[in-house]
Amino acid sequence: MKLITKIFAVALIGFLLADGTVYADGPFVKLGRGLTNLILSPAEIIYQPMEMGIRENSSVAWFGGVPKGILMFPVRAVVGVYDIVTFLIPFPKDYQPVMEPKTLVEGFQAL
Repeated sequence: MKLITKIFAVALIGFLLADGTVYADGPFVKLGRGLTNLILSPAEIIYQPMEMGIRENSSVAWFGGVPKGILMFPVRAVVGVYDIVTFLIPFPKDYQPVMEPKTLVEGFQAL
């Protein structure tokens, strides 16, 4: 009887830790994404003008991108806190990101 209980416990732990096959992202990816977004959220002030400068001229990027970055800074911080607090809950579906780019690291790489 003890052997069956041990086998069941090991199998249960294995199923709980093997979330990679069930979900596109896992809870710890969501946690890492949240911490990254919270820490790097001030970089929105730099990212938004750079991203806008790809499509527009430099004066539009400067006068439009900086205010957009200032507004997006707290948004990304709040999304980061949300991901940190709810990292064990698979919402949105399959731990997908709330905003794009997922993190500013990916945003800067895409530039």
